[in-house]
Amino acid sequence: MHIPVRISTSIWGLVIVSAAAAAAGAIPHGARAAPCRSMLCLVNSARVARGLPALQESVRLDRSSRLRAVAIRRCGQFSHTACGQPFRLVFARAGYRGRAIGENLAWGGGYLGAPGRTLTAWLGSPPHRRNLLGSGWRQVGVAFVHARRLFGASNVTVWVLQFGG
Repeated sequence: MHIPVRISTSIWGLVIVSAAAAAAGAIPHGARAAPCRSMLCLVNSARVARGLPALQESVRLDRSSRLRAVAIRRCGQFSHTACGQPFRLVFARAGYRGRAIGENLAWGGGYLGAPGRTLTAWLGSPPHRRNLLGSGWRQVGVAFVHARRLFGASNVTVWVLQFGG
């Protein structure tokens, strides 16, 4: 589901520049990790501020998140089962074997797709907030993809945040 963002939040200049450059396709592949690092930092800051442990990044959950994000863009379906794939399939394909899994999705056009805006939207949505602040999670993976046009909007960023426990 698309989460409209109405709450203002301050975003580090680096995050804004990184997200804008990535959206324009102007940065090399390795530099695309900067927005993901920003998102992970924001997620863990939100958790720690509420007395919860920080989550450890999982390479397999990162891979699984990327598979989901690419499927959403490829099929143009904003869904936990994009392209008709069963929910657990991307986790299995990425080799993630955790007992518990969860996922948050978000998309936004232009600046609404920035990490800080996306996190603010998730925290303002009860089911997404429950996932973010779940006490059973130990690991996290994150990915994003850009599309010039998707879901009737321009310059779209799709975020996938996955949890494992």
